[in-house]
Amino acid sequence: MTSIPDKVVQMIRKEQVLIVGTANKSICNVSPRTSFHIEQDGSIYWLELFRHKTLRNLQKNSWCTIAVFDKKKLSGYQLKGKAKLVLDKKLKKEMKIKITDRLTRLHRQRILQQTKNKRPNIIKFDTKLVFSLNPNEITDSPLMVDANDESLVAEDMQW
Repeated sequence: MTSIPDKVVQMIRKEQVLIVGTANKSICNVSPRTSFHIEQDGSIYWLELFRHKTLRNLQKNSWCTIAVFDKKKLSGYQLKGKAKLVLDKKLKKEMKIKITDRLTRLHRQRILQQTKNKRPNIIKFDTKLVFSLNPNEITDSPLMVDANDESLVAEDMQW
């Protein structure tokens, strides 16, 4: 696994919102996430509060995209990778604590109300590619590629 460039991690932490894009065979879906945690290895974990389109799409197609942007600077990044439901109970509990501990009290209360005290799912995202969303940069060339991932075949990487 390749770690996410520091400037991307800094923007994610500053902006506090991820836009997650998924797709099934015929239609795409995007939705915001505000309850997440970034590990040192570049994995991003988020609370999957809804059991709707994103979760169903990920069960059929593990590839997804995360976008983060700074609207004042008109800059941002797009991370492409694979996401999966965390099934390990110990890891799930650890990530839930890490994610909820960094939330503000008000945000945490809203999250708990939304889940109605049910245990939310945790999704793990492993970054495979990072692209700039800056208007003045060439966006066809990734800033980062996970060279260890055999699924990133050159013919599939035509954007």
